Amino acid sequence: MIKNSKVNSTDVAITKNDSPTKTINNGIELLGGISRFIGKEDKVFIKINLRAPSGFPVNVSIDSLRALIILCKDAGAKKIYVGGFPNYGVKTSTLNDTLGLKYYLEKLGAELIFLDDEELAPFSNIDINGKNIEYPTRVLESDKLIILNQVSVDPLFKCTLSLLNCYSLVSSKSQKIDKVIRSGKDYLLLDQFKQDLISHILDVFSIKKPCLVINDMFYFLEGAGPFIYKDSNLIRTSLVVSGSDAVAVDLITLNLLKIDLLSSEILLEARNRKLGITNGSEINLKGESLDDNKLIVNFSVYKLNEITINNTYLQTGRICSGCFKEAYYLLNFMKTHMTKDLKYIRTQSMLIGENPPEPDTVENIIVFGDCALTTTKNRDFRYIQVLKKDNIIKTVGDKVKKEKSSQKKPIVKEKVNKSIIELPGCPPDMLMSLNTILKYYGKTQAPNLSFYNALLNQFGYKESGKLMKKKGVTNDV
Repeated sequence: MIKNSKVNSTDVAITKNDSPTKTINNGIELLGGISRFIGKEDKVFIKINLRAPSGFPVNVSIDSLRALIILCKDAGAKKIYVGGFPNYGVKTSTLNDTLGLKYYLEKLGAELIFLDDEELAPFSNIDINGKNIEYPTRVLESDKLIILNQVSVDPLFKCTLSLLNCYSLVSSKSQKIDKVIRSGKDYLLLDQFKQDLISHILDVFSIKKPCLVINDMFYFLEGAGPFIYKDSNLIRTSLVVSGSDAVAVDLITLNLLKIDLLSSEILLEARNRKLGITNGSEINLKGESLDDNKLIVNFSVYKLNEITINNTYLQTGRICSGCFKEAYYLLNFMKTHMTKDLKYIRTQSMLIGENPPEPDTVENIIVFGDCALTTTKNRDFRYIQVLKKDNIIKTVGDKVKKEKSSQKKPIVKEKVNKSIIELPGCPPDMLMSLNTILKYYGKTQAPNLSFYNALLNQFGYKESGKLMKKKGVTNDV
C-alpha cells in the first residue's frame, strides 16, 4: 500500500454555498488549505468520473474540476493529470471528441490522460491479496492522488461513493468479477458476487490511497440514476464533503443521506480491513452542521418488479447483485429509450434469476443471465405444440369427408420454441444484450434501439462477432 499523503487528519469538511467553485474552495480552506495536500513540484493525478458521453451529471462537474485544478496550480504543482476509465468499452478518445476535455484542460494547465491507451499510459502489475491487478503507472508514479467524485444514486451501494470512483482507476476488464462457487456455500443466498465485488474495490483502493477526497453533492441525481433520465431528477443540495480519509468522507456523505454505517456493506468491510475511519466520534467535522443538512432523496428501487415497462412482463427468481445491476440498467434503458419499440413489440416476457416463474406468453421471451438459462433449460415454454399440416381441414368439402370418415384425434407435433432471446453471462454484458435483442427484433420492430445501438457502436463499443441468429438468438461468451 502506498501512503499518498503527508496529512494524517480526521478532519472532514461539509461546505455549502450558492457557487460550486466557492463550495470546493471553502472546504479545502477548512481543511487547512491546499498546501496541506499539494506541495511545490508535485505531480498530481485527479481522478474524475468519466463514464459515458452523456455529460454532467454522469461525468464530473466542470466547475468543480476547474476550481480544483486552479488550487493545485496555486500550490505549485509541477504537473496536473486528469483521467479515469470510461465504462462499457467506450474509449477516452471518443469521450474527448464528444466533450472536448483535452483542449479545455490544456487551457487550464492540466493534461487529460488516456488510461485506456497503453502506449500513452502503461500499466504496472500489482499483486494484492492473491490478485494481480493492472494499475496505471502514471497514477502510481504521481506524487499525489486526488479523488473528485460526482455523487449520485447507485442501485447496489445507494450512492456513488469515492471508493467506487477509485475502482475505475482500473479498466472494465480488470473490474470483472469471476463467478467462483465456494464449496458448501450458497452463492446467491450469500450474494457472493457483491462480497467479491466489495473485496476487489477495496483491493484497488488500497494500492494507492488518495491525499484528498471530494464528494461533490452540489448537484445530486436521485431516482433511477445516471443514464436513466426518464425516472431521474436532478436536485441542488449545494453541499460538498471533503477530507483526507476517503472512508470517513464516504461515511459522512452517507450520513447526510440518512444512511448509517451498519447499512453500508462496503464501509463495514473497509472497517474490518482498517482502511479508514468509520467511527463517527473520531471524525472532526468542520463547516456546516451534519444534522441540519440531512437530505431526503429518492434512491434506486430495490426490486426489479418495481420497474414498470410497457408491454413487458417480468418474472424474477433468486438473483445475485451482478445480474440485478445489469438487469436494472437494461430494463431502465428499455423504459427510457425504447418507448416506440415497445408499442410495436406488443408483448414480451423477461425471465431473470434462478428458477423464475413461467412467462405469460410463448413469444418474445428474454432469458437473462446464466442462472435463468440453466434453471429453465427444460421448462415447458421452450417447446411449442403445433398441428401437423396434413391434419388441418382446408375446405368445406374436406370437412364433409372428414365427418364421414372415422373421427381421429388431431396430430400434434412438438417443436423447439424459437421465440426466445438468450442473454448469457453472470452478469450479462448490457451492450452485448442490446445487440442481441436488436438482432432478434430487427430494425423494423425496434427503430429506437437500432438508432441508439448505432450511436453506442460509434462511441467505441463493437460487436464481438459472436453468433447471433434472428430466431432463437444466442450470444455465447
